[in-house]
Amino acid sequence: MPPRKRRSQRELFLDKLRELSNGEQTLIGNIKLRESLGWDEARYNRIKIQLREENAVIVGTGKGGSVGLADAPGTSALSLFVSYSHTDEALKNDMLKHIEPLKRLNLIDSWHDRKLLAGEDWEKSISSNLEKADIILLLVSIDFINSKYCFDIELDRALERHAQQEATVIPVILRNCLWQYTSFAKIQVLPKDAKAVCAWSDRDEAFANVADGIRVVAEQIRASR
Repeated sequence: MPPRKRRSQRELFLDKLRELSNGEQTLIGNIKLRESLGWDEARYNRIKIQLREENAVIVGTGKGGSVGLADAPGTSALSLFVSYSHTDEALKNDMLKHIEPLKRLNLIDSWHDRKLLAGEDWEKSISSNLEKADIILLLVSIDFINSKYCFDIELDRALERHAQQEATVIPVILRNCLWQYTSFAKIQVLPKDAKAVCAWSDRDEAFANVADGIRVVAEQIRASR
């Protein structure tokens, strides 16, 4: 009987990651994975960087960092609709950067009105993407609340779909305002403790907290299907 082929460190890393994530596109903390492998930090980081360069894994943000499988068979991304005021364009773009790891994990696929193509019926396209969304993000600021289209059209339909359990609405407080007196006030908001993104001393930390909250919701939706 020929001797069993010894697994490479690359294979050991991926096998352990699949074991801890049950083969799903779930982010696993670096410390947990490294300790499960029994590796020192230098070896762990070397193999993780190698796999990241191969696009075999995706690296997440947050305290301590995390890593996940870049792809998993039999899964499709959840549709995420972003409702926001154009006044908050720069903040919206920063948030999209932080949810990019979730897109690479094939966990979500985001849509916002800047994806409209020339010649498209913008109102029809927005409505269509809102109707098929699994998750609807409300990027909340005083300009969002004062926007007739965001507040009276997109928000009303989003809350209807949320109430019917057809989609999950997640308000993200970008800037301090009296959002507590709105129709979505009873829905759990992000970031942590409802502290507006612009009130954090480190906005990257705030957006990482938002991205991780979205990840948790997306994984719960996928697990329930």
